[in-house]
Amino acid sequence: MRQEVIEVSTEVFRFLQKRVPAYISLAEEKPGLTQKILVAEDIYAEFIDRAIARRQTLDQVVREVWVKSCLQALSGSDLTGSPKRMKQAN
Repeated sequence: MRQEVIEVSTEVFRFLQKRVPAYISLAEEKPGLTQKILVAEDIYAEFIDRAIARRQTLDQVVREVWVKSCLQALSGSDLTGSPKRMKQAN
């Protein structure tokens, strides 16, 4: 599968370095305001389509996709469910 390059801000790049999804490859950080990430061709098309449709920057789209993917990963855990009541010891 082909990969495409997306330029994102250095801030989003650093954010992804700490919490990178499996489908994004990061290059080494270079001096400057923008950095490059590699994504699969289908992911690239999805990011571009979302940015155009929602009138957002690629930074906003990339961050939003990551946050949603993390929430979906946690959806089955106790961290996102409703709080459980603890039985009081008598």
